[in-house]
Amino acid sequence: MRIDKFLANLGLITRKDAKKIFKLGNIFINGEAIFNESQKINFGDEISFFDEIFNYKENYFLILNKPVDFVSSRVSEGGYPSVYDVIFDYPYQNLIEIVGRLDVDTTGLLLFTNNGKIIHKLINPKKNIFKKYLVKISKNLSEKDIEKLETGVIIDGNYRTKPAKVNILGEKKIELLIQEGKFHQIKKMLLAVENEVLELHRTQIGEIKIGNLEIGKYRELSQEEINYLENL
Repeated sequence: MRIDKFLANLGLITRKDAKKIFKLGNIFINGEAIFNESQKINFGDEISFFDEIFNYKENYFLILNKPVDFVSSRVSEGGYPSVYDVIFDYPYQNLIEIVGRLDVDTTGLLLFTNNGKIIHKLINPKKNIFKKYLVKISKNLSEKDIEKLETGVIIDGNYRTKPAKVNILGEKKIELLIQEGKFHQIKKMLLAVENEVLELHRTQIGEIKIGNLEIGKYRELSQEEINYLENL
C-alpha cells in the first residue's frame, strides 16, 4: 500500500494535500524520512506522522465493553451516539468495522476488525459459534422454560432457534449461550416463554472473553485470541 493512502485511510491527510505535506519532512518509515507520497509500505512498518507513531499491520482487532445507550453503527442513530465515539482515541478506528451488533440498551463485548473474512465467519450461523450473555429477567425460569430455550423456541413467526444453553445464576439472573445473532433474538426468546429481558450483557464470543475489561474501555486482542479467530 502507498503511504499516502494509509495515512488518508486513518483520516490524517487527504490524497489531494499529500504532496505538500510530504515535502515538510515530518513523515518517517522505520526512522527514515519520506518525501515521496507514493512510497510503498509493508506490514510491520512503523510510520511516524508529525511525531505520532502508527504501525501498519495486515489485521487490526479490538474489543470494547460497550456502554448502554450507544448504537452499534459508525454514525449516530435515533439520537444515540455511535460506539465509535467511545473508541475515538483508538488510532485505527477508521480501518475497523463492527462484527455484528449489540442493541442500544445492551452492554458488553463488541468486536471490531478490518478482516472481512473473519467478520463473515463470526456472523455466519453455520459456524455454530456460541455467544454468552448475562441476562436479568422479570421472573425466574421454570424447568419447562429452560427446556424450551435449550431445545429451541419459535420467534419471528416461524423461525426455531438453535439449541441454547441456560445456566441459573441467581434470583432472576441467568447465563444464556446462543449460536445465532438475530435481531433482538434473546428478548424474543424470553418473550416466547412469557418472560422479559430487563438487562442484557454479552461476555463472550467463541473463545474471546470480555474478562475484567471495564465498561467503556477497549483493548486490542492478544496473539492467542487472534490465532483463534484466524483458525475458525
